[in-house]
Amino acid sequence: MAMRTRPPRSVSDIKTHSGSSKNNHETYRNYFQVGALELERWRREREREAASLRIAEIDNRIADIDNEKKKLLDEADVAQGKSAATEEIVEKKSSGLKIKY
Repeated sequence: MAMRTRPPRSVSDIKTHSGSSKNNHETYRNYFQVGALELERWRREREREAASLRIAEIDNRIADIDNEKKKLLDEADVAQGKSAATEEIVEKKSSGLKIKY
């Protein structure tokens, strides 16, 4: 008669007690998740503050650009002898498209 042999054992055949007690570390995991959520909330608040500061800086720069543009246009009008208050709008009459053959 032939001798029976067992198949070779592998790592998956090792018996452990790691999953047998589900409730022992449940509170630890919950507190860990709460701590992780608090850290994420803190990071998001910091991101929001940084974004708000950037938006405020951009708004200030846009206002500065508008003021500088207005100042330059006013100086250009004064140099041409025009006043911004007395400037008249002259409409040009369009005669349309004329084609000569």
